[in-house]
Amino acid sequence: MNKKDLVFALSIYVLCVLLSGFFWSKPFLLTLCYFAISVIILLRWHSKRDFFYYFAGFILGSLGEAFAIYLGAWEYSKPFYLIPIWLPFVWGCAILIIIKLCDTLIVKQGQANK
Repeated sequence: MNKKDLVFALSIYVLCVLLSGFFWSKPFLLTLCYFAISVIILLRWHSKRDFFYYFAGFILGSLGEAFAIYLGAWEYSKPFYLIPIWLPFVWGCAILIIIKLCDTLIVKQGQANK
């Protein structure tokens, strides 16, 4: 990943955080925003590996949260069924962004060690 991708990943991260802070009380709007972000990042990063990571985060992150909520660990203010409808999209985006950022840092670290 190059510097442009690094800026893209960090920008998407900041956007996701800001959106949840401003629109947590409007789950439908937030879902549309996160869906749009998901489409944008999957257009940018669209290898088989990227799709796998996105959908693994989408499903496994959501199931993990639903299970924890079911057991009483925490709760969301406006859940659809245990979790907010927008949460799977956030998990998918978060996993892919973290992987891209780590890939960049590992490559840069590897280059520095040469």
